[in-house]
Amino acid sequence: MKAKDKLIVALDFDTKEKAIDMIQKLETDVEIFKVGLELYLASKGKVVEYLHEKGRKVFLDLKFMDIPNTAAGAAREATKMGVFMFNVHVPGGKQMMISAREAVEQVAVGGQPKPLLIGVTVLTSLDQNDLSQLGITQDVKDLVIARAKLAKEAGLDGVVASPKEASEIKNACGKEFISVCPGIRPTWAATGDQKRIMTPKDAINQGASYLVVGRPITGADDPAEAARKVLEEMEEGFKC
Repeated sequence: MKAKDKLIVALDFDTKEKAIDMIQKLETDVEIFKVGLELYLASKGKVVEYLHEKGRKVFLDLKFMDIPNTAAGAAREATKMGVFMFNVHVPGGKQMMISAREAVEQVAVGGQPKPLLIGVTVLTSLDQNDLSQLGITQDVKDLVIARAKLAKEAGLDGVVASPKEASEIKNACGKEFISVCPGIRPTWAATGDQKRIMTPKDAINQGASYLVVGRPITGADDPAEAARKVLEEMEEGFKC
């Protein structure tokens, strides 16, 4: 697998026009784009259609978390959209995750491509102090691993987690279990509001399956060049 197949660029924009401008700038360097809540709502879902028209893959980052029946309905619709990947919050519970997974499988039986179903363990913007404020005393790494195991038991394809936990997730859940890692900051980029971060090279070394990169690429003066630099760092990780 090439580095290009593992890089996901986050389209964290508030209008479809801004997102399309960025997609066009990256059209020769990036295959997978992440569409989150703000852009999805601002574009009324149209940016997903645009990406599919351009032959690009979509990680639909809406983090579903609801009662099992409602989560299943959302999963069903995401699958019908033809997205490459979407996610649910692991704290929604095992039954919610099972219901979402079963909904995906039901739609896929009809010939629709089966998207990767990924669980969100702990947001990378949260550290131990943040968890304590939420009444969670468990060590953040232990919490991530426990939630990853629960996601695997529910039949999910993998989890979203900090690259700092990628290696331990592989050890706990198996090499085929996917780790989608935000919190990626190249050596030349600012940290921003992410707290549990890692360079592209080190994240690949730790066993990350996909890297999610936003501002270091989309906020650069030359986004295409920034994307190529990230891909180069990832390739260095493959060599180690």
